[in-house]
Amino acid sequence: MKKHLFEDRRDYIRQTFAHEPKSQQAIRAAMASPEDQINVPSEDGRLLQLLVRLVGAKKIVEIGTLGGYSSLWMAQAMPKGGQIYTCEYEDRRAKIADKHFKKYAKGKKITIVQGNAHETLPKLSKKGPFDLIFIDADKISYAKYLDWAEKNLRRGGLIVGDNTFLFDAIWQEHPVDRVRQEALFAMRDFNRRLSNPKKYQSMLLNTGQGMTVAMKL
Repeated sequence: MKKHLFEDRRDYIRQTFAHEPKSQQAIRAAMASPEDQINVPSEDGRLLQLLVRLVGAKKIVEIGTLGGYSSLWMAQAMPKGGQIYTCEYEDRRAKIADKHFKKYAKGKKITIVQGNAHETLPKLSKKGPFDLIFIDADKISYAKYLDWAEKNLRRGGLIVGDNTFLFDAIWQEHPVDRVRQEALFAMRDFNRRLSNPKKYQSMLLNTGQGMTVAMKL
């Protein structure tokens, strides 16, 4: 029987390109409850790092902190003097993220903006324009988050949306069991708008859950 060096394609990618640092391992361990196990995988974290470096992102907004896993990936790639504003609704998750930022992100400027993002994002506008805006929060609101992002992103900056396959519902006529019709419509609108070649150079990347990356022209 032929012995395989790796379990599958993803395992090969992770072991070759996306080793998970101890800091990210600690966050994943702290977010052990089922409702919290929705971090981006390590290969997506490494991709975020690459995108941060490619555009030299110094001012980043993240919508959806969770435990700070993806924030830390991006912070580790930021140039000196960079700043991340990461928005989190739940107090419990914000406290977990803050604990890990203090331990593993020394010297990096990460500000947790707690509250409903629909209320906190307008207050962040005065700190823009931003170089990269990463959206990984409630799917129903993706189109509304995009409204804000389009106004507050610099030319040449990136809008990045995670889970844009919407659990494989995005191309189906009817949503799968775990996806609400409203979320499906919002995500289709999000991808449709970012696919506009007059406004963006963009692509939906075939990651595990789909990641849409768009550069503002």
